[in-house]
Amino acid sequence: MVDSSIFFWWKIEITFFHELEESLISQLNGLGINNYAIELSIKNSFRQTLSAWLPSDEWSKNDRDGLQIDLHCLSKSYPGEQFSIKWEKVSNKDWSSIWKKYWAPNPIGEKILILPSWLDLPAQYSNRTVLKLDPGSAFGTGSHQTTRLCLEALESFPLKGIRVADIGCGSGILGIAALRLGAKEVNAVDIDLSAVKATSENALLNDLNQTQLAVSLGSLDVLKMQLKNNKADLIICNTLAHVIKDLAPKFDLIGSDKSHLLLSGLLVHQVADLTSFLSILGWGLLASYRCDEWSLIHLCRKAS
Repeated sequence: MVDSSIFFWWKIEITFFHELEESLISQLNGLGINNYAIELSIKNSFRQTLSAWLPSDEWSKNDRDGLQIDLHCLSKSYPGEQFSIKWEKVSNKDWSSIWKKYWAPNPIGEKILILPSWLDLPAQYSNRTVLKLDPGSAFGTGSHQTTRLCLEALESFPLKGIRVADIGCGSGILGIAALRLGAKEVNAVDIDLSAVKATSENALLNDLNQTQLAVSLGSLDVLKMQLKNNKADLIICNTLAHVIKDLAPKFDLIGSDKSHLLLSGLLVHQVADLTSFLSILGWGLLASYRCDEWSLIHLCRKAS
């Protein structure tokens, strides 16, 4: 057990142009770094600052030096773009207050409100569907465009009484939203143990039991076992385009000829290629949605 008196956090602050965002988040997630927040520059909307917090007992000087080298290598793939890194020590005592200053009630679409778990419901949002969330644990807090696109798509999807599969559930926010908007059951998976834990904890915050929202460590094969002999009416996957391509040939394991897909985490320029690839696999595009440079696509099985 780590002595709490010597434990602290390393805060790394990365300033970059928005073209790097997808690659940067992918690299951080691949290293198990999920505690981060992104702020836009007031003076320059194309510049962003990502702040991530690393526990001192897990990140030695060699680890931090290696991360810094990896990040500088990543920045070189975008020559000419400004990129900077700054480190800061944060005491364990100050951790919760630092996290909480980044979060406020977040209305999304016409129906949803993401409410940080430590805040009371503001009266002006009393008519919204509330999703309570502890944002300090995993990707998917509603602040990123891809998560917002998914939540807005769920608002307009006929969810009443259906079975939903969530691949790469992160914080569990999409599964929780689906249940709050009328879904009967959500089965979720993630390859990151911290995401599985976060989803379970956030489900409890929203008074959901394991029958309503079942979450496991793994990917599609695990999800198939979790569903038993059932098929998902709706499959949600908010990740990256190349990951979706890898997963797509196995969507039949959990879907039927009546299933729908909501796929996000895509840059606008990736939509045509991915849609063409999915068409070969028998999926037809119903609609696409855009938020800044990010997109979501809604597909269903093409008529045979």
